[in-house]
Amino acid sequence: MDVEVAAISVDNVQDAGQMRGITGAEFPILADSEMRVVREYSLYNLLGDGVSAPATIIVGPHGTVVWRYVGQNAGDRPPVVDILQHLQKLPQR
Repeated sequence: MDVEVAAISVDNVQDAGQMRGITGAEFPILADSEMRVVREYSLYNLLGDGVSAPATIIVGPHGTVVWRYVGQNAGDRPPVVDILQHLQKLPQR
């Protein structure tokens, strides 16, 4: 689909790297230990736990958010089929 996938963790660089190994993720897990990105996307402390709420965000080719799903608990993630449907709506490069 010609898209890039990345995860953002509020852990430090070393812990984010270890998480990639633990999960077997085939995409980068970026560190945001100062929580700048999660604050910018209004995800910080939504669940009252002092970290980012789980979220899936699709950023379009011009850098604008075209879809987002914010989980209501640590395990709340959108179904893959929903993500794929929203990705298919993106303009082709």
